[in-house]
Amino acid sequence: MEFFFSPKSVAVIGASSNPFKGGNFILKNLINTFKGNIYPVNPKYKTMEGLPCYPSTQEIPGSVDAAIIFVPAREVPRAVSDCAAKNIPGVIIESAGFAEIGAEGVELQNKLLEIKQKTGIRLWGPNCMGLVDGVKGHVFSFMAPEAIKDGLIPGHVSLIVQSGMLSGGFLMDIVSNRITGINKVCSVGNKIDVDECDLIEYMEQDAQTKVIGLYLESIVDGRRFVGLCRKSSKPIVVLKGGKSASGAQAAISHTAALAGNNRIIEGALSQAGVTEAHDFKQMVDLCRCLAVHPRRPDGHGQVAILTSSGGAGIMATDFVEQYKLSLAKFGPSTIKSLEKIFPNWMPVNNPVDIWPAIEASMGKGIDVYKNALNALLSDTGVDAILLCGFAGNATVLFDMAEIAKKSSISGKPIFIWLFGLRDAAFEAQTQAREHGVPLFQELERAVECLSAVIHQKERYEFSAVKVEAASREMVPDDTLKVIKTAHGPLDEHTSKKILQAYGIPVVEEKTAKTLEECMLAAHKLGYPLVMKGILTGTVHKTEKGLVRLNITDNNVAEITFTHLMSLMNQNGFVLLQKQIEGKAEIILGMLQDPHFGPAVMMGVGGFMAEIFSQSVFAVAPMTKADALHLMERFPAKKLLEGFRNSPPVDKDKFSEFLIALGTIGFSHPQIKEIDINPVIISSSGPCAVDATIILD
Repeated sequence: MEFFFSPKSVAVIGASSNPFKGGNFILKNLINTFKGNIYPVNPKYKTMEGLPCYPSTQEIPGSVDAAIIFVPAREVPRAVSDCAAKNIPGVIIESAGFAEIGAEGVELQNKLLEIKQKTGIRLWGPNCMGLVDGVKGHVFSFMAPEAIKDGLIPGHVSLIVQSGMLSGGFLMDIVSNRITGINKVCSVGNKIDVDECDLIEYMEQDAQTKVIGLYLESIVDGRRFVGLCRKSSKPIVVLKGGKSASGAQAAISHTAALAGNNRIIEGALSQAGVTEAHDFKQMVDLCRCLAVHPRRPDGHGQVAILTSSGGAGIMATDFVEQYKLSLAKFGPSTIKSLEKIFPNWMPVNNPVDIWPAIEASMGKGIDVYKNALNALLSDTGVDAILLCGFAGNATVLFDMAEIAKKSSISGKPIFIWLFGLRDAAFEAQTQAREHGVPLFQELERAVECLSAVIHQKERYEFSAVKVEAASREMVPDDTLKVIKTAHGPLDEHTSKKILQAYGIPVVEEKTAKTLEECMLAAHKLGYPLVMKGILTGTVHKTEKGLVRLNITDNNVAEITFTHLMSLMNQNGFVLLQKQIEGKAEIILGMLQDPHFGPAVMMGVGGFMAEIFSQSVFAVAPMTKADALHLMERFPAKKLLEGFRNSPPVDKDKFSEFLIALGTIGFSHPQIKEIDINPVIISSSGPCAVDATIILD
């Protein structure tokens, strides 16, 4: 990958002398920013922009480290073949007209893959805007030179952007607003070869990169992506596009329906310790803050608000609570220090409104703001500080260099919300960027980014999780044969035999095909009972009237058996189960995702599962920490904690069930879905009372 980022020579195939064409933009950007050898390639010209122009790649003298291709799509395969013959290790294909346009483009893209497989040449793109390096100053892109005439701002944020035009938009926004310094911006387009995983690996080793931001419309290799994110020593922020599409309309199980199009991705990102963004500028703001504070600060998110406006303090308090932070409670020494500068009538509170103190101290030579800030920084109960101010107010001036120094010495993030006069705000923003102080003109965004810094998640190695294929010997041979040979949904009884073999507790039950078998089973189980009609291929039994609760005696059992068999036209069988009492119902599941592999799901159970859609996912294999984190992310986690006098779940034990679901998915990849609905939380622990396993 180094030949893309640090080449000594670059060929431009499709260079143009027309000042309105992209081939000319690429060449001019190279001339303006690249100090190595530049070789325009176009058979129509002898020279171009003062450089010798070559009719073909083969005729370039000496070696070439990288090439940028910008010719019509149909000519790209030949251009790539020429580059391979010239032993150019990598090409950036900025031409469009490939898989994004349909079948014809797919065919061209497949030709490029064939060339890559034969020659080993690395392909970046196609349909992309290439690479921009803010530290080295390189612009390997067809973006208009005028857009970056003011120069790139070097920094420590590296961006990987799937959309070509969007990456250009990012750059123009960053350059013109002068808010964020960048290291690298990589537009990857169709990701025929070089993808986000390759670039994350490179950025991880890049000393200039402190945080990695990604805008992705697809994730090529979900498992590799999660593994890299978990192992990364640097914060990673992801904005995932295309999440609003609904799940499969014909989803058989609740698990598949609840996965939708994005739940598994959300779960995987959270599990990997990634910070997820939901908007473009938000992503950049999160990145610039995490570049300044790439490690989670000590403490529990206790924030002190220092403001010269009471109203700003009230609004800031609301946002602090919204983003799961809390107001710090000051220690005695802090209170005493603040009392010295406050008017006698004013109590010390958080937010710390210093305006009355400023008015009272005018003409006395007391720097109220600085004294208050020092007092808050000295308080061991304060983990971070939010400063609220007005740009253009000569009474309270923020010295960005001093703020950066104090934040570094104390180890406490100091964030600033500043609004007011445009020119003063812009100057303050520039100074803040130069000194690494997070400053915002939107109060909510300031608190949101502070929360992201404080709530940074731990990352740990995905590869450290090993799935044992044990427990296979515990699965009866006849059940293993069913898994290997059957297709579609298995009946509930068979499904639960598989779950039980992997240590997942299931309700005590017996099967009956005759009335005599039914009455014998009822006698052995004891009342009250649940009776279900089991019909091959039927998943949602309740909707078909095949579930009966509160069977209390022999007479009711006999009538119910006869009725259920009648509904099934004497096909299938009846399942008798010991009725489990419990107030809380959970749904658990496993789904084989095409990009992430087995993913484990937890949601609100029972017939309300899809109505409330309170589900979370985690990628398997899972560690105990993964399972506990999944429970913590569960929106209805109160159900696990003893809701309305229901017994709390033993989370350590429950984590074993979640891990087991992932293990089943790995041990038997032919299992497409598992749906356990509900798991009833009873006094004796969680118990699966209904389940469906669906095979390919």
